[in-house]
Amino acid sequence: MASCKKDAEVPALNPVEINLPNTLSLSYGEQQQVALPASLLGASDIKIAISFNETANIQITPDSKLHDKLAKAVMFDQTAGKLTVNTLLLYPNGSVSSVNGSKIPDSYKITVSAKSAKENFEGKQTIDMKIRPSKLTVKGLDNQSDLPFAYVLHGDPANYDFEVPQAILTGATWDIANKSTLGTDVSYKGNQLQFSSTVGDKNKKEEKSYDVVPVLQKDGFTIASQTFRVVFIPQIKFFYGTYYADLNLTILLNQLHIALSNGYLSAVPTLYPEKYKSAFAITGIEKDGKVFSNKDGIVEMNSATGSVTVKKNTILTAGAYKITAKATTTTGLEFTTTLTLNMSSAE
Repeated sequence: MASCKKDAEVPALNPVEINLPNTLSLSYGEQQQVALPASLLGASDIKIAISFNETANIQITPDSKLHDKLAKAVMFDQTAGKLTVNTLLLYPNGSVSSVNGSKIPDSYKITVSAKSAKENFEGKQTIDMKIRPSKLTVKGLDNQSDLPFAYVLHGDPANYDFEVPQAILTGATWDIANKSTLGTDVSYKGNQLQFSSTVGDKNKKEEKSYDVVPVLQKDGFTIASQTFRVVFIPQIKFFYGTYYADLNLTILLNQLHIALSNGYLSAVPTLYPEKYKSAFAITGIEKDGKVFSNKDGIVEMNSATGSVTVKKNTILTAGAYKITAKATTTTGLEFTTTLTLNMSSAE
């Protein structure tokens, strides 16, 4: 009897390109769909398979491994003809678990296979997918800068909240990545990051800065983070008068008597420490307790020094002119003080 081995052999399928992106780069929390070519999906018996054999199957929790997570996060939607990726079910690459020390691989290797017996083709492609941590937004700070920062006066409360999508918060816990260097100076109360009342320079005379790295973790892996800086600065003294720092002695000169109609130039105010001096402005004037419009611009302030000028005039009448001055420091903080000019006739 003649052998029929040759007749039983299954012919090899023709190789085809799947034409998916070679790489995917996503932030944690993003969801994405990747369409498969219509030429593949046109086959009525198309079979799509997804595997993760090129990705290390590390232990995530005592009862789950990384491939378990990948199988739920990366799926093929037969109806839509698209590969769907839900990063909320995974972890940023390179993250190390604070629970068991496992490290997420530097990328996820996702192999997509397509096969059709009727159309006589098969194809395979591996996508290199990377997920980066989401970025926390610190409320009240300029989060567009590379290093968001805040200036706080010694002794003032320094508490910070974060804006985070609810989807990212679900199942996550707060932590501080560099808490070993910060000690007990910074901690969480609920979801709020708080500095203790004893932080900074104990004498409250020198600047002291703290770089803090708050993080959100899921299963011990960091899924969102942000580094920001808080600088504690000395209490600012701002007034018209003299300050003797070595004696901690303040002499106020904010009630002055000047001749009506004559021109006048005040001394510059004290802003201590002087290195924070930036800009000055008048925010309001009252005469004898009532608002004075200063429509003629007779009273002016030097924005660089804070000194007050009263132009020689015949418009002002006798009375107490209370000038409210604002100082804006180099750190962006604002302080106010007053200077009262009691004007009376020279006679």
